[in-house]
Amino acid sequence: MVNGLQTSHEIYSHFQNGGHHRDRSLLVKIVVAPESGTARDRIIRATNSQTQLPAGALRATESIQKDIEESLNHAGGYYYERRAGYYRNLGFPLDRVVSMARLAREFTAFVLREPHTALRHSDALLLDDQHYARIFSPRQDLDIYRLCLDVHTRLRTFLARYGEDRPLLGDSVENWLHPLAAMSAYTLTRLRQPTPRDLLNIDLDHLSDDLMSRMTGTLEQTFKGVLRRSKAGGVDRIARTAGFTTKIRQAVVSQSRYHIEG
Repeated sequence: MVNGLQTSHEIYSHFQNGGHHRDRSLLVKIVVAPESGTARDRIIRATNSQTQLPAGALRATESIQKDIEESLNHAGGYYYERRAGYYRNLGFPLDRVVSMARLAREFTAFVLREPHTALRHSDALLLDDQHYARIFSPRQDLDIYRLCLDVHTRLRTFLARYGEDRPLLGDSVENWLHPLAAMSAYTLTRLRQPTPRDLLNIDLDHLSDDLMSRMTGTLEQTFKGVLRRSKAGGVDRIARTAGFTTKIRQAVVSQSRYHIEG
């Protein structure tokens, strides 16, 4: 039954509360739909149109989402939740469970190199039609999604250790994580405008503790430089501006130690 949960609940509640009327009828419309395909997806969208759903929930049946789930589950060791809470409820490790919004955010930071967008936008805006099409395109190699997650996982682990000795400005790992992901795209490819294909050719072992430490130092200097000159607010606000993204890009490509080529 499509959208039958509330109806079933009310019938159950009626009899649980002593209801005895058995001469009532319930109108049921049966629609026989294929197991997959656009017709089935249209039915799901139409029958859920009156229900408030999380951002991206009605995209869960799209082919690209199913392909990403299969690719990440079987090749990447991640559990991709096309439907919110599915793997969490099954007890899978939370650090390996990935929501659609998280993947959109990490793709935006690393592949699109827009950490300010990843930080500033809500889940709903990240998954609106225009931005969604930039991320979840059938033309993308599925391996790029696993690479985004691998880069962020490695950076997140590094920042947890780094922050034990040197507290991060602003006290929010996310303000550092996404800018560092963008910086990694430049340092690992040594290109000013790396394409997804360039990113897929990197050796992730090159994202070493030494490189992450140097990038973090560069990011910290850039944060401090903007803080000294700006009255716009703290790290949270600065990290969410396109101007700061431009500054960290310039800081990376201008330093010879990173060997960024044209």
